[in-house]
This record gives sequence, C-alpha cells and structure tokens, in this order.
Amino acid sequence: MDAAALDIRLATPEDAGALAGTTRLGFESYREWAPPGWEPPPRTLEIRAIRERLKVATTWCAMAVDAAGEPAGHAGITHASERDRPHAQIPGLAHLWMLFVRPPWWGTGLATRLHALALEEAARQGYTSIRLYTPHGAARARAFYAREGWAEHGRPFQEPLLGLDLVEYRRGL
Repeated sequence: MDAAALDIRLATPEDAGALAGTTRLGFESYREWAPPGWEPPPRTLEIRAIRERLKVATTWCAMAVDAAGEPAGHAGITHASERDRPHAQIPGLAHLWMLFVRPPWWGTGLATRLHALALEEAARQGYTSIRLYTPHGAARARAFYAREGWAEHGRPFQEPLLGLDLVEYRRGL
C-alpha cells in the first residue's frame, strides 16, 4: 500500500461518520492492552462529538482517502484548553485532537504523513507548541510520538469518558 498515493483533503462535519469509523477501529485495537471488560465509548457519542468539533473555527482536520474514496486515516488539531476548565484556552498551544490510521495502513508511513501535516498546520496558524493525550497503555502510539519528537508532560490522569489513564505529550513547533 502506498500512503503517498492517497488523497488528503480537509474533513467537514459531513465526514463525522467516516472519521468516527476510523477512530472506532483505533479504539477497538486498545482491547489488546486495556483492562479486561473495557469498552470504547459509544459510536453515536463519537460521531456527535466529532461533528460538533469540526464546526468550531479553531479546528482543522485532514482526512486521507484511497482512490475509491474509502477513508484510510485522519489527523486533527484544535486550540488547547485547560483540562479542568475546558473553555479556558491556553495561548500559543495547539492540541493534536486525534490521529488515527486504519489497520491496513499501519506501517505504511500514513501516520507520519498526517502527523507532519497537522504540525505544519499548527505552525501556520501561529501556535508555538502542541500537546496531545494518548492512553498510557498504548505502547505503539507512545513509541510513535517519541520517535516524532514528543516528550511526556506531567503525570498520567484518568479520563472518565474513555475509562483509561491518559498521558500528555508536548513538543515545540
């Protein structure tokens, strides 16, 4: 599979179902390391949350699709806000909202390509640094971010909606 041959376009609220489908596949892969009995958030909640986030002016999301128009992966950024006060934005800090690639595209370079586009967009928008949250148990994702120059920031914290401990990572732009 040639990740360089994929078309990458900006996602719209109408793409929420496809983005949620890709996100769901990522969440399903968490079962390999998540605690017994763990369940991902309801898909309907994901679709609604993604659709609403895509309507916000500070959100940018790129979606990779194959020649048949099937989604392969996506990356999105938005303005970072404080965890305890979600409406209090943090000046100069972008948030890598999501980066998911469908399993057939794992190891093809697509995640690296989408990641680079997200960082370029964050810098273009004038952010000086960026953060992300990823599950503490997601060794594959954490290794990817470490390779891409991210560093852990703070201690793991419980995310009630996901039911997992998350780790914050940051890097300059």
